[in-house]
Amino acid sequence: MRKSARLGFMVGVGGGLVAAVFMAGCAGEISRPPAEQLQEGVNLLDVKEPGWGMAAAYRKADRVIYMETRVGSLRPEIYRKDAPDDPQNEMDIRFVDAKNRTFWVQRGGDNYVDPTWAKEIAQSIDPTLPAAERQQDWDLASEAAAKIHPMLPAAFKDHSFLFKTFANRPHPMRDPSMKAAAAEMATKFPKPATMPKELQDQIDRGYGTSATGTWTQIYTAKYSGSTGCFSWICAARHSATIMYINPNVGYWQQAIYANNHGRGAYDSGMGYDCYSWNGGGWFQYGVNVTGSTASGATGNWDGAGGCQTAYNWNSGGWDHLCNDDAAYELWQGKEGSQWTSRGDSTSFTWTANGHFACACQNNSGCDGDWSSPSCP
Repeated sequence: MRKSARLGFMVGVGGGLVAAVFMAGCAGEISRPPAEQLQEGVNLLDVKEPGWGMAAAYRKADRVIYMETRVGSLRPEIYRKDAPDDPQNEMDIRFVDAKNRTFWVQRGGDNYVDPTWAKEIAQSIDPTLPAAERQQDWDLASEAAAKIHPMLPAAFKDHSFLFKTFANRPHPMRDPSMKAAAAEMATKFPKPATMPKELQDQIDRGYGTSATGTWTQIYTAKYSGSTGCFSWICAARHSATIMYINPNVGYWQQAIYANNHGRGAYDSGMGYDCYSWNGGGWFQYGVNVTGSTASGATGNWDGAGGCQTAYNWNSGGWDHLCNDDAAYELWQGKEGSQWTSRGDSTSFTWTANGHFACACQNNSGCDGDWSSPSCP
């Protein structure tokens, strides 16, 4: 746990230094001041350590959203050479609403850099949240991203890159293709009248995280781009995904943007390929897809899912690379759960010690890992 007792400050756009103090404890424990304590526009809450992360808020009238970034491991050499203008480290960013619900998160690698994010993100789905409420949050996030990236200190240029990338694309409730996908899924896969008896029994007995259940739909979009030539390999491709979650509210309430160690879906040189989705499934409140999670995993049914082996761009045994991560994320979208053991060109096999390898062709050769996976 990274400890810190930083003195923070808030600066509003068009205003001077605001007399506001907050303390940050362990990583992720940054207070989020309510709207009435903030100036209109962008408020920089923590811009002290560009090698760690930053925090800001954006207020418009009586509404507020929060923005946070974290800096992770150095990206593999192939990706640093392939996109020299992109951040050289794996970086995370998220947008959080006034009730501490994360509605957009970008993960640079296999896990969130700040371990405190994972639980909060998984508990951010709210099947009672009206579309108009989330619409305002998404709109504020777009406004905030456009305004904050040019005002960050020069040392935060990699953080600014993330906000600029977000601001340059329509969010899920303004994106015509994503609006159409939500409408199509609602038509093709309407919510059943009753939930399965097994789940209802679990809820009645008080098991799980909540005394309710929700019909949840997941859509995973895949993007890919060439990695150029590296180590005499000139045909390799990098794959990234975006996972959208609709807890039977008719709109995409949350999105998880997975860079899978390299460029993100919206970065230069990346293009849309295809998508996978599930028809929908009954889950207990708080369920969420995770994408891939490797570090600290212990094996089957450990609550982590994902490629539970080390990342290795060359991949050649009990390890994985970006395309393995993307394949797993697509199957999460297809099966509507992190508990997937399915695969297509990438064989999701268990190693001798019970770890999930996400390696191709039953871990022999693994040349197939350098190709972007198909969408199941």
